[in-house]
Amino acid sequence: MKILSLVILICSATVVLGTRPARTIPLKWGILAFPGFVGLDAYGPLEILNIAAFGTPNMTLSIVAETMDFVPAHITNPTSGALTWVKPTYTIDQDPPLDVLLIPGDPGIGVTYDYTKIIAYVKRTYPKLKYIMSTCTGARILARAGVLDKKRATTNKWAWTEIVASGPKVKWVPCARWVVDGNIWTSSGVTAGMDMINAFVSKLNSTIAETSVNIIEYEPHTDPSWDPFCKIWNVPT
Repeated sequence: MKILSLVILICSATVVLGTRPARTIPLKWGILAFPGFVGLDAYGPLEILNIAAFGTPNMTLSIVAETMDFVPAHITNPTSGALTWVKPTYTIDQDPPLDVLLIPGDPGIGVTYDYTKIIAYVKRTYPKLKYIMSTCTGARILARAGVLDKKRATTNKWAWTEIVASGPKVKWVPCARWVVDGNIWTSSGVTAGMDMINAFVSKLNSTIAETSVNIIEYEPHTDPSWDPFCKIWNVPT
């Protein structure tokens, strides 16, 4: 009953909009998963997209990883083991057809995971996409894949120094909640990914975006230049 009500709410709101036809939200979404990804980097945007999918026929959300094994999210206490895991829908070798690929971040500093295969996947997949996005330190993967060369981008401010070193050809924006350059969207740290996704969906269908954030009772930041954390973490400007 709740699902039916949700569909009716989104569809009814779209009809009321009427006077200004909304653009279509990309249908095939992939979220890249790798051991140690930061959960909220992926789960926050996924929750907004999951609700948006109710009002977007044929919209699909997939998890893409190196293997079909469950992928553990980042933990702060290694002795406790991973608390959340995701089950991949596809492997990177399957090259699933996607419109948008979202790359979450990792803990940012002192990461030892070998991203060689992930970077190669991003490099060969980007030309096929309509959009590519990163949350938080996920920008490091985009930078190492060469996707951000000569592009404006941002990333987590706590890990700023280490991340920007991975992309010397990138036009890093020190103070920004999210940055858009062509079909590349990058966000600042963790929760900024939700603001970025909300802005993206709002640009295409403001009614679905508003309905989504109201259902999860989330008040997004809508100004991409809002960023108190660049001062808190003394990021050079």
